[in-house]
Amino acid sequence: MDMSPYRDLFVSESRLHIAAFGELILRFEDSPGESAVIDELFRHAHSLKGMAATMGFEQIVAIAHGMEDLLSKVRSKEAMLLPDLADLLLEGSDTLARLASGVEAGTDTGEDTTELVERLALSASLSASLSASSSASSSASSSAAATGTQTQYPGTALNTGANIPPEPSVSSSHQFRQADSFKSIRIKTETLDHLVNITGELITNRYRLTEAVRLTDAAESQEALHQLSTLLRNLRDEVFKARMLPFAFIAERFPRLVRDLARKQGKEIVFQLSGKEIELDRGILEDIAEPIVHILRNAVDHGMESPDERVLAGKPRSGTITLTVRRDKDHVEISIDDGGRGMDPERLKRQGVEKGLISREQSAEMTPQEAYQLICLPGFSTAETVTDISGRGVGMDAVRETVQSLAGVLTIQSQRGHGSRFVMRLPITVSIIPALIVQSGPIEIAFPLNTVSRTVELESSAITCESGRPTAIPGETSLPIRSLRQALNLPAAPNSETALQPVIVCDIGQMLAFSVDRIVSQQEIFIRPLRSPLSHLRGVSGATLTGDGRVLFVADAGALA
Repeated sequence: MDMSPYRDLFVSESRLHIAAFGELILRFEDSPGESAVIDELFRHAHSLKGMAATMGFEQIVAIAHGMEDLLSKVRSKEAMLLPDLADLLLEGSDTLARLASGVEAGTDTGEDTTELVERLALSASLSASLSASSSASSSASSSAAATGTQTQYPGTALNTGANIPPEPSVSSSHQFRQADSFKSIRIKTETLDHLVNITGELITNRYRLTEAVRLTDAAESQEALHQLSTLLRNLRDEVFKARMLPFAFIAERFPRLVRDLARKQGKEIVFQLSGKEIELDRGILEDIAEPIVHILRNAVDHGMESPDERVLAGKPRSGTITLTVRRDKDHVEISIDDGGRGMDPERLKRQGVEKGLISREQSAEMTPQEAYQLICLPGFSTAETVTDISGRGVGMDAVRETVQSLAGVLTIQSQRGHGSRFVMRLPITVSIIPALIVQSGPIEIAFPLNTVSRTVELESSAITCESGRPTAIPGETSLPIRSLRQALNLPAAPNSETALQPVIVCDIGQMLAFSVDRIVSQQEIFIRPLRSPLSHLRGVSGATLTGDGRVLFVADAGALA
C-alpha cells in the first residue's frame, strides 16, 4: 500500500506529540509529583509509536518505544525523573524531531540512532534492577504479615509489581467518536500565501477602480464600489484569520533553550512565559523566532549573573527571565525581561568609541536610550570573552533588522544592577497594512502606520538647532528632526519663513521626527517584497502600487534615521 499520501498528516501529527514532549518533560521536572503530566507523556510516546509503526518508520518506532518503556518505569515509581534522565528523554525528543523533518523532506537523515535506543533500554533496565534489589527489603514486612503484624514502609508496595498500571489497549479498528469532526481541515501554507497575494491584488485594483470612477464622475457606480470595499475588507479579515497561529507555535523551544544554557553555565534561572495564546500571522511567527532566540541567549549569557554573584549583590541565587506576549489593538508586543546585571550606558558609549563605531562627539551627545541601541550595531559586543553562546558581536544587529523588516519597532530599556528589557512591537500581519503616504520633492513614500506616532505642523522658525541637530518641541517634548529630502538624497526645499512644515513623528525605539513637503493620504497598502538589485536599497523595506498604477516605496524609518 502506498503510504505517501499520509506522509504530511503523519509529520503534522508527530510534531504535535514531539512538541508536547519538551514542554511536559520540563513541567514534570519542576513538579515531579504531578502524575497527570507523566501519564500524558506516556500517551504521547505511545501514540507516536503506533503512528510510526503504521507508516513503517522503524527508527522512530524504536526511539518512541524506548521512551515509552522509560516513562512506564517513572509512572510506576520504579524510577525518578532526575536531571540526567530528563536529559536523555529530551535527547530522544530532539532526535525524533530531526527524523520527522527527514520524513517531511522525503529523505533519509542518515542518522544512526542505535546508540540512543540502547541507552534508553539500558536506563529502563537499570531502573527495573534497582527496583528488584530494593524489593528484598520487603521480606521483613512479609514475615511480619505471617505473624499477624502488618508493617508498611514508604514505597514498598510499588516494588511488588502488583499495582503497575497496564499499557493502554489499542483498539483493532478505529471507531468515530462524537468529538471527531470535519469542521476544520489542514490547508497548505502555500495556498494561504496565494490567498493573501490575491486579496492584496484585489485591494490594489479597488483603488484603481476608485480612481477611474472619480475621473469619469460615474456617480451611479459609487454604491457598487462601496459594497465592493466592504466585501474586500471582510475577505481580508477572513484570510488573515486563516493565517493566524498562536505564539505557542514557536514558544515550545524557549523553556528548553533557557534550561540547557543555564545548566551549561552553572546558572540558576526560572523561565516564565505568558500570553502564548496570542495569535500572529504565520509569516511573522516564522521570522521572529530566531530574534527571540538571540535575545534569550544573550539574557542567559550576558544579562544573568552566576548564583554567587547574585548573592553578593543581595539578590536571590535564582534569577528569572520572563517572556511576555501582549495584544494591543492591531499590534503585538513581545517583551523579554531579565533581572540580571543590566547595562551601563557610559560603558557602552566608551566601547562604541573604542571600536570606531561612533565618534567622541557623538558619544557625548547620546542619551541612555541611544546608548542601549549601540548593541544593535554590527560588530558591537559587550562580552569579555567569546563563547559558543555569544560574544562575537553578531545577533542583535540581525534582531533589529528583522524587526524593522516586519514594520516593527525594537525598544531597549535597562537599569544597572536591575536587569534589561527588550520589547518588539509588531503588527499582527505585514502583507496588507495601513500606511501614511507622504511627499518629499517629486517622490511619494509610504510609512507603515504602526511606526507613526502622530503628525504635526510647525512653522519653519520653530525648528531650532541643539548640539548641531535640528530640533523642535512639539507638545513640549524636544525631538530631533530629520529632513526626509535629506534622508532620500533629494535637493533641499526652497526656504519659506511663513510656510507650515508638516512633520511626522516616528517611534523607532526612540522618538524621531521627519519633516516632509506634504501629507498625501492614509490608505491600506499591499506590500510587495523588493528583489535584486532593489533589495539593496537602504531606507526602504518593500513597495506597493497606487490606484493610478505608480510604484511607491515603503519606508524603513529606522534605516532612514
